[in-house]
Amino acid sequence: MPALEKGNTPNTPPSYRDRQAFRLIEQVALWEGRITTNALQDAFGCSRATASPIIQSYLDACPENLMYCTKSRGYLLTEQFAPRYSTGTLEEYTQLRYPGVSEFPAYPMQMLQRRPDPTIVRPILKAIGNQERLDISYASFTSPEDGDRIISPHTIVNDGARWHVRAWCEKNQDFRDFVLSRIQEIHGTEGPAEKTASEDEGWNHRLTITIEPDMRLTEAQQKLVALDYGMELASAGKYQRSYQVRQALLIYTLQNLRLDRPRERGEAQQIMLTPECQRELASYVR
Repeated sequence: MPALEKGNTPNTPPSYRDRQAFRLIEQVALWEGRITTNALQDAFGCSRATASPIIQSYLDACPENLMYCTKSRGYLLTEQFAPRYSTGTLEEYTQLRYPGVSEFPAYPMQMLQRRPDPTIVRPILKAIGNQERLDISYASFTSPEDGDRIISPHTIVNDGARWHVRAWCEKNQDFRDFVLSRIQEIHGTEGPAEKTASEDEGWNHRLTITIEPDMRLTEAQQKLVALDYGMELASAGKYQRSYQVRQALLIYTLQNLRLDRPRERGEAQQIMLTPECQRELASYVR
């Protein structure tokens, strides 16, 4: 991690380095319940004289999030705590607190997907930034060998299993998702992008997914499922939760929620779309 600066004066926007430290402060406080200068010293290799002003700078920016406890000799989480510089997710906490440390008691499952090639991703990101067209060789099931395409990319997407680039495809005259691992070669740029993200209707259109426990489960089992998925009691007396998703990412969301096909048993299915949601999404699911 980059070296820390000695904090900012009140009302001064935090520097990039301090924002990185603020992320760590929030994540450690949120998941461990307490933050001290030791966490910053260990993460950044800095002295206590440097770490203390950083924590004070965070307190100036977010005074409602932490309070000092003399007994524990550290800053404790308050009931009003709300992440401002971090996502507040367990994934980010493990990455910041224990980068590459095998002793941490969490085991990320190995993904079988091929990691994106930096030599492929770099020109795509550059083309996105410059709104340019790219000439690529792409292997698909319909064209496993002869797959030259000209695309206008606008966003890199992770669907939970693989990385894609969302782009306008001149061959198909449509916006498509191109799996990064199937892009075999990038031949070069072809001038300004033919279409941009603002013209991608599937990308900009939002849909609402509303889930509830599988009706075949017992009442006790439905309550467990509701806890797993953060559902709340709806007006109809059922546990439900709604998600906002982009139309272009609907199929990936349904796959991640195991809603892409019905399972024979309620215990295997666990959740289902509400009848109203099924009707609303029917025209968007092939």
